[in-house]
Amino acid sequence: MMRWFAVLGFAALVCAPTRAAGQGPVQIEAVPGAGASALDRGRRLVERGAFAEAEPVLREAAKADPHSADAAYLLAYTLLRLNKPKDSLAEYTAAAKLRTPDSKELKHVSDAYVLLNDLDDADRWMLRAVRMDDKDADAWYGLGRIRYTEQRFKDALQCFQKTLELAPRTVKAGDNLGLAYEGLNETGEAIQAFRTAIEWQQGAAHPSEQPLLNLGTVLVEQGDVDGALPLLEQAAKIAPGDAKICEQLGNAYTAKGRLGEAEKEFRSAVGTVPDSAAYHYLLARVLHREGKEAESKAEFARAAALNGTHSSKEPQ
Repeated sequence: MMRWFAVLGFAALVCAPTRAAGQGPVQIEAVPGAGASALDRGRRLVERGAFAEAEPVLREAAKADPHSADAAYLLAYTLLRLNKPKDSLAEYTAAAKLRTPDSKELKHVSDAYVLLNDLDDADRWMLRAVRMDDKDADAWYGLGRIRYTEQRFKDALQCFQKTLELAPRTVKAGDNLGLAYEGLNETGEAIQAFRTAIEWQQGAAHPSEQPLLNLGTVLVEQGDVDGALPLLEQAAKIAPGDAKICEQLGNAYTAKGRLGEAEKEFRSAVGTVPDSAAYHYLLARVLHREGKEAESKAEFARAAALNGTHSSKEPQ
């Protein structure tokens, strides 16, 4: 993975002093001109979430006014939102030559590295954002997510706890706190964290399915299917067709002997993620239990093919 910022000297730019000897802060002023109106139009499009429309407008602004740090950073952010992380990082590097990035901009740099699956650099820049502004709850949350993905569960736990100190009752932070406890095999604490996150979103206009799914999954694994089913069914109402929810509902229905309902859920999961060997295998198993041998064998064969093997392992 090419480390764009290191190659292009970004680290040196970020760490460079902002004061000359005996002078006040160095500021680069945007040169007024033809790019001003384009920048305003681009900013309005970004605020509306119209990123595809904003990109050519912001490129026009950056070309018309090469000294505009605002245009450069806004273009970089727009490219990130368009899922163009390499292009985004190149623009952030160019922008850093005009103005040292702030903590929010460093968070976005980190997000670009996450999209490139470069967790080392993602961690580095999110940590720098936290150090620049240690009251930024969103930066702490982002750092926690990166460290959870790196399976640094204890570090992730501390990040999510810090997030909740700064932004109490944040559902996504509470949910991820549960995931971190689960990663540490502290199941009791995980269950409590998931339950708390669910409580926090009671009455919310747009509740998240994630704490419901995560708590339901833990309860299924513990054999508490009766406790899990209402949670998973509620999650399915919030996010119908979500493959992970369908998987866990299928597991719960299978455990209850409700094979027809399990089959329906596994078929839905396969329809959503057709290249998942695991979902084809789960469907094959329930079809086998239903006595649908021809369909079962076909699903076992599909699972084996997706796994790159030449044989299917049928259930005992």
